[in-house]
Amino acid sequence: MFARIIRRRCATPTSLRPLSTTPPPPSTAERQRQREDFSRFGWKSVAGLASSGALLYAYFSHEKTKIAEAKVASAAKDQGIGKPTIGGPFSLVDMHGRPVTDMDFRGKFMLLYFGYTFCPDVCPEELDKMAKVVESLKVLRKDQTIVPIFISCDPKRDSIESIREYLKDFHPDFLGMTGTHSQIKRAAKSYRLYFSAPPLALDDDDADYLVDHSIFFYLVDPEGRYIAHFGKQETAESVTAKILEFLEAKGL
Repeated sequence: MFARIIRRRCATPTSLRPLSTTPPPPSTAERQRQREDFSRFGWKSVAGLASSGALLYAYFSHEKTKIAEAKVASAAKDQGIGKPTIGGPFSLVDMHGRPVTDMDFRGKFMLLYFGYTFCPDVCPEELDKMAKVVESLKVLRKDQTIVPIFISCDPKRDSIESIREYLKDFHPDFLGMTGTHSQIKRAAKSYRLYFSAPPLALDDDDADYLVDHSIFFYLVDPEGRYIAHFGKQETAESVTAKILEFLEAKGL
């Protein structure tokens, strides 16, 4: 009898089964809800990355402009104490196909701007501002000649013909110039102006790109000497007033 009791205690009930740790499969509705949650999370992540990328690009573009402005301001300060560091000779081709140098403008004031005809917004705004300055000075100071000059920093796409057509939209006095990449680079460097085209600009088969460049135009006196530079924050009225002040201070 004792043996029968032991066997009963040691026997495993056939009605009991080990507990399972595997959860039951989700229902169709739950699976659909999970897919929708994942989709919303994915699109939010993409939107967040795109927004972050745009903010970073704007920040670095702003910082690059600030650095360029600081360099020009520093160079102008040095020039003010007897160290001429802004401006210099250039040798280019004008929009009529004629070779031209800085010496051709002795006896005239120059307003110089570096840009490119494919520029979507900044260049047209600055050229329009220059046109207003030139027109105002023609009325207020008929005794002085100021030549507005546009120098292309995109020689791959800016042909002589395209520059000539482009400048018709701004002022009849505009004179456009271009040249080889090295010629333009030397002219820009002498004015402490930054410009850089992406690798696409070196590919003959690709013409869809933007050129990054500093946003200034420069006033140069009849002796070819740098006087001042004007940034994007300046208005046509403030530029005109500053040029008039300079003329009066020099007795011109």
